[in-house]
Amino acid sequence: MVTDVGHAQRVIRPTRDAESSGGVFTEIGLVTWRSLVKLTRTPVLLFFSLFMPLIWLIMFSQAFGTLFSFAAPTLPYDYVAVLLPGITVMTAIQSASQSGFAMVSDLESGFMDKFFVAPIRRGSVLAGKLLADGLRMAAQAGIILGIAALLTLVGWRIPFATGVVGVVLIMLLASTFGVAFSGLSNTVALRTKNTEATMMVSFSLTFPLLFLSTALLPKGSLPPWIQTFSTVNPVSYMADAARALILTGYDWTALGNAFLAILAFGVVLNGLAIMAFRAQGK
Repeated sequence: MVTDVGHAQRVIRPTRDAESSGGVFTEIGLVTWRSLVKLTRTPVLLFFSLFMPLIWLIMFSQAFGTLFSFAAPTLPYDYVAVLLPGITVMTAIQSASQSGFAMVSDLESGFMDKFFVAPIRRGSVLAGKLLADGLRMAAQAGIILGIAALLTLVGWRIPFATGVVGVVLIMLLASTFGVAFSGLSNTVALRTKNTEATMMVSFSLTFPLLFLSTALLPKGSLPPWIQTFSTVNPVSYMADAARALILTGYDWTALGNAFLAILAFGVVLNGLAIMAFRAQGK
């Protein structure tokens, strides 16, 4: 009888991780599709994740654009062109927070428990969720940039020096940065299983990361102590690369530094999320 029980355990246990009803890409695709379908059922989340960035794009840029024009009257672009990369960063950070909220929702509803006992790799579950988040963030960044492009038709001076290709690269920067930052909200969500805690941690970091970086102004316009901090802030690398794509052209050094910073940021934060995810359901 003991041998039979041990054999049953050996048969049942692998079905949680090792065995699967399909290939890893099929599993990731199904989880991604499920996450995207779930998102369409709560469009209010999409609206509010874009609401604040649109306020910054339309109102904040105009309120401070006058001061910028006095400080630099000969520049061939408006302050909104300088601010636009920071707005895409803000959109990515706010969307990354929603990743943790969705994780808490799945934990509270018991849906995540079904993943833990289903014949699907745990890595596929997390990868599918992150892929859905990345697609959502890219789309949101595209909407912001599209609205900015439409505003150029009414006289706003935004060069878009690299055209459509540059817009796609900015969308890629925003989505990869957002996926990297999702690791933090997912880690907090998995450890606390609490929406309020996830919201507090995510939102409390948004503005320090933005204001202590080059997201709102070029590095030379910042106070010296903020310039020092901005050199270790991954937001700065993304903002510098995106700003070059909008204002001047391709800066491959800035783009390379941005993706390296995002990679390092993502490995650390999503590594913590993977460890927290593996601890679930044990």
